[in-house]
Amino acid sequence: MLGVVSLFTDTASEMIYPLIPIYVSALGSGPIMIGIIEGIAETTASILKFLSGIISDKIGKRKLLVVIGYTVSTIARPLTGIVSSAWQIILIRMTDRIGKGIRTAPRDALIASYANENIRGKSFGFHRAMDHTGAVLGPILAILILLVLINSFNISDSLTALRWTFLVSIFPGILAVLTIMFFVKEAAPKIASSALLRFRLKEFDKNFSRYLFILVLFALGNSSDAFLLYRVNEAIRKSGAVVEFVREHIILENMVSIFGNTEKQAELINILFLPLVWGFFHIIKAVFSTPLSALSDKIGRKVTIIFGWTIYTSVYVSFALIVFLPSHIQIPVTFVLFTIYALFYAFTEGTEKALVADMVPEEKRGTAFGMYNLATGVSTLPASIIFGFLYTYFEQQFPGYGGTFAFGFGGSIALLSMILFSFLVKAKNR
Repeated sequence: MLGVVSLFTDTASEMIYPLIPIYVSALGSGPIMIGIIEGIAETTASILKFLSGIISDKIGKRKLLVVIGYTVSTIARPLTGIVSSAWQIILIRMTDRIGKGIRTAPRDALIASYANENIRGKSFGFHRAMDHTGAVLGPILAILILLVLINSFNISDSLTALRWTFLVSIFPGILAVLTIMFFVKEAAPKIASSALLRFRLKEFDKNFSRYLFILVLFALGNSSDAFLLYRVNEAIRKSGAVVEFVREHIILENMVSIFGNTEKQAELINILFLPLVWGFFHIIKAVFSTPLSALSDKIGRKVTIIFGWTIYTSVYVSFALIVFLPSHIQIPVTFVLFTIYALFYAFTEGTEKALVADMVPEEKRGTAFGMYNLATGVSTLPASIIFGFLYTYFEQQFPGYGGTFAFGFGGSIALLSMILFSFLVKAKNR
């Protein structure tokens, strides 16, 4: 049922997320604003994940926090469609992420309580697979809604069409809240202390502390995926690859020919390409998250995570170079890179959480997952701002090379983190 909840929630979220780079551009902003929006949003969420994890251990009511979290996000998310300038998206994203921060650690602790150690990797992987299935449905719904708005309601302005698409996202969010309220059961320990927010890191061993430190470092180079979409959008607009592809295929050409003049058609083609790529990306994650996370139950969490981080490093280096490829191969290369990048998530998302559950006792799991989410999120703001700054600065200094420097930086930090993780963190042999 928690998987179903995440399916509905991500359907709503991904109706919006892949279109944010275009939306921000339409509102007159660029890479730095994307970095600020995503950085502030994720940092806010990571702090609240930490606090809600501690509280859930103390009050023994994890489900209550999960319900509150999903409700806040469901109400806030569609408001993206009514902003008048890009900076206002920060407030919407912050509120959405507040909801995510409240619910995530208690929800992960619930999952850990439902599954024993031998299938813990598989369990977290399954939950992520359901989440990614929703992320497939979201872009598909966004594309269908955009086409209906433009074709049936004659909305020729792309910004207006995006606004209405975002507002419609409230409906799958409501389904998520109803599911958690009526079909998810509580699973929390008895109240351990009356001091709700008392926390001491020394309650956890040094191995867990080293793991958290390395996650912080890795996150410093792990900027928002919105930058990947921005990079692809930059490349295809510069080369005209997607528009050229559509023009060369009669069926596709006829489909878009009804949407205004040539300029409007080109704009629509480029807009629809991003949710198409994003949906494909999540199909791969949905298919492989369960088996690759389950692999950690067989060969060990550590080896599985190293596989994933190696993939991440390779993909970021590749995205640094994509804009220099000939236009006729940019489209297939984009899908190949997102396929490989999806495997990074499939290897690591469930496995990293399963490793947290392995390292700590049940009565401290809410706190531990809060610390894990804080570690993976605390660097998001500086990471995204640094990434956006590098992207913009080097683009001004060396036109065409901004993304190359930024993605090269991310890949280098990931490589360093992987080396430290290999030598400093211990995990059970399986």
